[in-house]
Amino acid sequence: MPKRADVPLALSRSAGLAPTEGGRGAETRERLLDAAERIFAERGFEGASMRAVTQAAGASVSAANYHFGSKAALLRATLLRRVGPLNERRLERLDALEENASGRPLELETIIDAFLRPVFEEHAASADATARFRQVAARIYSDPPDVVAAIKKELFGPIVVRFVGALSAALPEKSREEIELGFQLTVGVMVHVISGHLVTVPGPEDDACECWTSRLSNESVLQQMIAYVVAGLRAEVKS
Repeated sequence: MPKRADVPLALSRSAGLAPTEGGRGAETRERLLDAAERIFAERGFEGASMRAVTQAAGASVSAANYHFGSKAALLRATLLRRVGPLNERRLERLDALEENASGRPLELETIIDAFLRPVFEEHAASADATARFRQVAARIYSDPPDVVAAIKKELFGPIVVRFVGALSAALPEKSREEIELGFQLTVGVMVHVISGHLVTVPGPEDDACECWTSRLSNESVLQQMIAYVVAGLRAEVKS
């Protein structure tokens, strides 16, 4: 099973980005990233433009080109700012679990918990800071042009390698293809929840939908997600 040091991590916040300045330069870069989150969330990658981002940030196109170089690089940096720390925590949790297991396969519940819990922790720590990123993530998964697919592969490839490897060890009776599909379905559930689409279905006497996360604690939603995903991974699929 590949260990963290064996996987080519592209998770560093500075990996592949243009050099940044201190002071006003760093402030401009952060304003551009904040604006990019809003614009990408509203318009998607294809509908967004560097000019729209720079206008929203109160910056020049030349400043955006200096810091990022292209719209694709700006999207990558926008995602990396949020996803990088989450993926680092995921790998740290999985590293610790595998070290404590001393070579034994991990329990499915602990593997899925290590993948999902950092998202809930991030939301609990700073709901406002993650709201726009959640919208960006939802748009990217619903409208993925080729350039976005390449960015997703770069950012999430190491995570897929490590977690699919751990799941394969925990479910030796399953084929690699079944595990990979199950992990992709897990990601789909996660994106659905964090994008704010987890709502009740209004009945005849209800005025509107209500978000489940306003009725249940984050921990309750997380535990139900883990139980749902684990049951799906263990289920026997008839071909």
